Amino acid sequence: MVKLAATLLALSLAAFATPKPKPQLYQAFNGEQCYRYTAKVVGFGPRTPGSIGHKETEALVRRVVERDGGQFSAYDFIDPNSPRGTVPVHNLIAKFNVSNNPNQPIFILAGHYDTLFKKGFVGAVDGGSSTAILLSFADALHAAKPTKMQIWLVWTDFEEAVKSFQGDDGLVGSRHLAHKLAAAGLVPRIRGFFLLDMIGYKDLSVDKESSSTPWLQAFIMSAATKLGYQQYFFKYSEEIIDDQKPFANVGIPVVDVVDAHFGPMPGDGMGAYHHTNQDTMDKVSSHSLTVVGKTVLLAVELIDAQ
Repeated sequence: MVKLAATLLALSLAAFATPKPKPQLYQAFNGEQCYRYTAKVVGFGPRTPGSIGHKETEALVRRVVERDGGQFSAYDFIDPNSPRGTVPVHNLIAKFNVSNNPNQPIFILAGHYDTLFKKGFVGAVDGGSSTAILLSFADALHAAKPTKMQIWLVWTDFEEAVKSFQGDDGLVGSRHLAHKLAAAGLVPRIRGFFLLDMIGYKDLSVDKESSSTPWLQAFIMSAATKLGYQQYFFKYSEEIIDDQKPFANVGIPVVDVVDAHFGPMPGDGMGAYHHTNQDTMDKVSSHSLTVVGKTVLLAVELIDAQ
């Protein structure tokens, strides 16, 4: 009887207990989980459009987003101009913190999930880490205090060029989505766009990509400095042809958060491991994922507070 009374008292007190406050967005990022997501995606094998690994990655993205309470959507289209002929392309979008305000500002965090058309290429850093960090962003958005901005997570498809980044070859999913956003009149609502690419390498050095929007880049450096991560950012400055370009072309402020020094230099100009079958899980670091993930999410919070 005494034990029962004590149990009932504990339950009644628990009912009136103050709920634990939600963490800030950057605090909710888990680099170890992000590493596990990367390993899972890499375990699917190559993720070229239409492949088994590509489909399994899409299914994983859907499961995680829906579990985390995001609004998941996928839209498919056919790229008729690829050097490989007609290719089905699937962009994946998750929306968080959506309000009833038709003018709610939007911020986009994006990365590609496809891999290079190369036998045996699994893209742990190039494609795997960007896919995984967006999944971890979904987890953080679920756990953290909501932002005033609507946050979109976008997994772009068919980023990799078949031959070279010229004309209609490469950046296919991002070109299509940027055009779609502009046609829908959404560009004025979009506060900014952060692209995540090749951000899991254990010897991390994020470039100051020279075609990115300077005022938006400043938020990245401010966040990195606040977190004590400034040594990992902006040592090198160069222009990178990447998925941020189509969005910049329609008037969206962009930053390419990219480590373009993947392995001993020069390699192909982006490091000796870039676009080789050495792009494997042993090159990935949970610490690098933590540095980039927390920095990017704190930058989003700083922008949201403006």
